[in-house]
Amino acid sequence: MTGSAIVAHRLDGVLEIRLDRPERRNALSRALLRSLREMVEPMPADVGAVVLSATGPVFSAGADFADLTGTPSDLEFDRELSAACTALRNAPVPTVAAVSGPCIGAAVELALSCDLRVAGPQACFRVPAVELGLLYNPASIRRMHATLPRATVTRMLLLAERFDAAASVEAGIATHRADPDARERALELARSIAALPKAAVGATRRLLRELDEGRYADSLWQKVRVELLASPERRSLVAAARQRHVPSASSRPTE
Repeated sequence: MTGSAIVAHRLDGVLEIRLDRPERRNALSRALLRSLREMVEPMPADVGAVVLSATGPVFSAGADFADLTGTPSDLEFDRELSAACTALRNAPVPTVAAVSGPCIGAAVELALSCDLRVAGPQACFRVPAVELGLLYNPASIRRMHATLPRATVTRMLLLAERFDAAASVEAGIATHRADPDARERALELARSIAALPKAAVGATRRLLRELDEGRYADSLWQKVRVELLASPERRSLVAAARQRHVPSASSRPTE
């Protein structure tokens, strides 16, 4: 499947969505963000995980300045970015960002909307909003504040600090390092997730997202847990595990 700035394909239960504007350093235009959202909503039933990657040496240079005016009308870009990030966060399956090179500005928010972020050797993360005289989107800052250490948010937003691959993992921005290929590591993680029981993965992911957003209803989530405990899939998986771990009569030592 191909769009004006996005390429996507499916393999082994994984949907890879690739930013494909290398001539523009994969800058995030409003059209690209709409295409990304449309690929995630709705998710094909045979997909168990998503990888977000990019063509070329730059993951993304951030917002496409061709779409910006330096005026309050730029709030339209914020809305498109927010919709794309929301689609990734609300996707029914886990998402993995493969960051092989610079990930700047709005692209950091896009990567942070994924469940896992793999940083390659040349990866770096930076949000230079203050250098452009901008208060970064307060709603975005709230989400960063809820999911990243306070010191990391301060360094990223107030100092516009650059985090390389090693520093990004230490600061909690990236979840994994990969050498040499972030994309291959991300696909490996996605395939392993896609092979897990989908209902349990989905419920765990939704709960983590609600905790990120400061929402938690114990009675609801205890009910979800009981439903999973009573599911035919759960019984089948436990029976298979028991079969693997309990010796059969023929395998027990005889006296």
